[in-house]
Parts: sequence; structure tokens; C-alpha cells
Amino acid sequence: MPAWQLLTTISDVPSAHALAEVLAAEGIDARLDSAASVLGQAAPCRIYVDATQLRRARWALSQRSLSDAELTFLSTGESPAEGIP
Repeated sequence: MPAWQLLTTISDVPSAHALAEVLAAEGIDARLDSAASVLGQAAPCRIYVDATQLRRARWALSQRSLSDAELTFLSTGESPAEGIP
């Protein structure tokens, strides 16, 4: 059974899911933990990774440096410009 360590905290659940998908594409297992009662609720979400993959996950994050707009696109598929009238 893996030991999970905190990698980072993201401001909302959909963005955390998007980041977890990015990590999964890198072969890194991630778990999410949030007090949000519904998926769209704006509540901090913690991302945990297997302790043996922590260094690799930190490196993957440092190489990506995803902006809030990129996380929004990954979580919703909507470009930030599309939501502007």
C-alpha cells in the first residue's frame, strides 16, 4: 500500500482534477482530497502523490507551470476567451 504525500493545494476541484490528469499522463498516481460537497464548489483541493513519486511529481510541475487559464481549459475544455462576450 503506497504512502501518500501532499504535492500541492489547488483552489478548486475541477482544476485539481485537470492537474491530476496531467500527472497521470506522466505516469504519476495522484489522489485528491477536498471538503467540497459538490464538484463545482470553489473549495481548496489537496493533491497527494505516492511518496515514491513525489520528487518526479515536483519536477513535472516545475516543467509545466500551468496558469489558471490553462487549468480552466484542461478542466472544462473552454478557452478563457470563449467565456468573454
